[in-house]
Amino acid sequence: MAVIAVVGSINIDFVIYLERFPRVDETVSDGVYEIHFGGKGANQAVGLSRLGCKVYMIGKVGMDSLGDMAIENLRRNGVNVDHVRRERATHTGTAFILVNREGNTMISVAPGANKLLSPIEAEESLRAIGKVDAVLAQLEIPMETVERVSRVSEELGAKFILTPAPAKKIPEEVLKRTHTIIPNRTEIFRILGREPRRQLEEEIEDAARELVKMGVENVVITLGEHGAALYSRGMDRVSMIPAAKPERVVDTTGAGDAFTACYSYGVASGMSIIDSVKLGSICASIKISRKGAQEGLPRLEEVLKKLGNN
Repeated sequence: MAVIAVVGSINIDFVIYLERFPRVDETVSDGVYEIHFGGKGANQAVGLSRLGCKVYMIGKVGMDSLGDMAIENLRRNGVNVDHVRRERATHTGTAFILVNREGNTMISVAPGANKLLSPIEAEESLRAIGKVDAVLAQLEIPMETVERVSRVSEELGAKFILTPAPAKKIPEEVLKRTHTIIPNRTEIFRILGREPRRQLEEEIEDAARELVKMGVENVVITLGEHGAALYSRGMDRVSMIPAAKPERVVDTTGAGDAFTACYSYGVASGMSIIDSVKLGSICASIKISRKGAQEGLPRLEEVLKKLGNN
C-alpha cells in the first residue's frame, strides 16, 4: 500500500448550477444551490484514499462549523486527520463556484485558514509522520510553506509532486526538488512569467523543456479534452497522451485534482510515468461525469474497470 502525505488546502465549496454564466452586472436566477467539500489538498487526499492509499492530510481549518464538517468528511473518506490544525483567528477556506450546463466553472476562493499553515507546522507534521512514498502540495498555502515541504520531502526520500495552482512564480530551489509538476495549459506559462507567442503545442514543449532545465524531473501538462503532455528529463520530445472519454460532462470542478491523485497513486505504486499519466486521465474522465469536487472522485475498482475497457 502506497503511503502519501498531502500538504494543502481544505475548503467548503458553495456551488450554484445554472444554465449559463451571468454577464457583468447581470443577475441570473435559475440556479440550483448545493454545498460540497473541496480544496485542492483535500480533493487529492480523498482521491488517493479512494484508490487504496494510506493518506495523511496536513492542513488548517477554522474553529468553526465548516471546519468541523471538513474534518469529518476527510475522516469519513479514510484520510488520517491527526495533522489538520484548527485556527481561531480566521474562517475555514471557502470557494464560491458557478457551474454552467456544459459543466464549465467560474471559481472564487476565500482561503481563510489555509493561508495560515506555517512552514514549521508543515515540517513538524511531515517529520512526525515519517516514511512516506510521496508528498503532494499545491499553491493554495503560503509559498514559504511549500518551499519547506519540498526540502523536508527530499530529506525524507519522498517524491515531491506539485500542483502549481493558483499559478505564480515558483522559487528555483522548489523546482529542483520536484519529482513531478502538474500545471494546466494556462498555469505552465504563468509560473514561467510569460504568455505563449506561437503555436500552443510548440510553446508547451518549450515551456516543459524550460522547467526540466530548471531542475524538475517530470512535467505533466493537463490539456482538458486534448489529454496531457509529458516531458521528462532525458526525453527527446514531448509525449502526447490522449484524454480518456467521459460518459458525459456534468461538473469539471476537481478534475485536475482527480488526475493528480491517480497519477500520484501510479507513481507511488511503482508504475511508469506514462502509465501513471494514462491512469490520471481515466480518473479525471470519471470525475467530470459527476457533481462535486470530492463526491465525484472514483474508487480504484471503477478506474481499473475503465482502464480494462480502453
